[in-house]
Amino acid sequence: MSVIIPISVLRDFTTTASISSVYQVLADVPQSVGHFPQVERLVALGDDKYRWEMERMGTQKYYFQVRYVTRYTRNDTEKWIRWTPVAEGNGSFSGCWDLREQDGKTHLHFENTGHLEIPLPRLAKRLIKPFVERQFDALLDGYIASLQRTFSAMA
Repeated sequence: MSVIIPISVLRDFTTTASISSVYQVLADVPQSVGHFPQVERLVALGDDKYRWEMERMGTQKYYFQVRYVTRYTRNDTEKWIRWTPVAEGNGSFSGCWDLREQDGKTHLHFENTGHLEIPLPRLAKRLIKPFVERQFDALLDGYIASLQRTFSAMA
């Protein structure tokens, strides 16, 4: 038995760092993921595919480890990065970074949509869903904050 938790996140923010500097950080998957909290390991699988292995989450009695694979594509001219799921692990995510220049700054748009499959009884879904959503939001907020510190240092 398992519980499937849908995840959908949108974030927009700006930085004074140049669009080319921001793009260089985000287009380099290991460098970008290096800003993401609680990543135990990022494994390069070749062909722009990476396996994300997160640290364990939960309580002593109930815990899980998120693992999933995504394939990345990028466009240097249009300044975007996209990822699509590869069928492996207990998560599946697709999303993008879209960059544009706006009023002398770089505007960043982030989207990530997918789901996690957690090995718990279905009855636990009402309890675990809010926990997973809060945890994912906190991780994403940490990721964005870390990127913003890096971008600020580049400005």
